[in-house]
Amino acid sequence: MKNDVPICHHCDRSNGIKRHGITQSGHQRYLCTLCKRTFQTGYIYKGREQHIIGQIERLMADNLTPKQISAELQVDLETVELHIKRLISQS
Repeated sequence: MKNDVPICHHCDRSNGIKRHGITQSGHQRYLCTLCKRTFQTGYIYKGREQHIIGQIERLMADNLTPKQISAELQVDLETVELHIKRLISQS
């Protein structure tokens, strides 16, 4: 029985994914041979999770301040502000 292959967080493809060691915290690391980037399927720090930007966008739409978003998502304020800057620059 083959394990489920994760989807690359950077290029959104599942072919070309290889196991690439284990982190100090014990999480499996993966390497995407197509975009040459590494990723994990689980993180200790929530600010590195794949869907954090979508959550920040949703909370911004609810008119929460960056400080409130930081407390709600339990991530550092600087991380929230960095993602907000990226979202604004993409608009």
